[in-house]
Amino acid sequence: MKKVVPLLIIISSIAVILLACERDDICPEDTATTPSLIIRFYNINDQDELKSVRLLRVKGLNDNDEPLNEIPVNRASPDSIVLPLRFANEGTETITRFQLEKDSDLADNDNPDNDSNIDIIEVRYTPEFIYVSRACGLKSIFNFGTTGGVSRDNDDDNWIINTEIINETIDNENAAHVIIYH
Repeated sequence: MKKVVPLLIIISSIAVILLACERDDICPEDTATTPSLIIRFYNINDQDELKSVRLLRVKGLNDNDEPLNEIPVNRASPDSIVLPLRFANEGTETITRFQLEKDSDLADNDNPDNDSNIDIIEVRYTPEFIYVSRACGLKSIFNFGTTGGVSRDNDDDNWIINTEIINETIDNENAAHVIIYH
């Protein structure tokens, strides 16, 4: 009997430990996370026709409008791009600015008649944080709402003519959110 009691205590302790342990929480790869902004480019003269942007270079801008790192674009002349958005406090309007340079290969050319063209767009939105799971944590979605939107800075030579929001909420990457006409 003296040997049975310690053995029962050991077996009971092991059982409690094993039952109390949970599997490792790993966020599955197919779980939706914070989405990026998807922009499609369309022809201003035929607004149903996609139009690529020749040798597009995209850079995020900091609060002083100084260029940050270049954002990789999938193709040299894309008809759509995927851009990351900043997130701040939930419910606070947030602004992210991007420099979009068309014909970027001509930027270093000394010919003033044949130069790249830079436009700056401003994206205004309100982030909202959504609990996904213990393993995945929170994700952000972005709402344009009534005050948000996409606009461009005016200059003497804008290549971006107009913008249009086609999805008020950026909550996935299944479809475009904004159209830029050029």
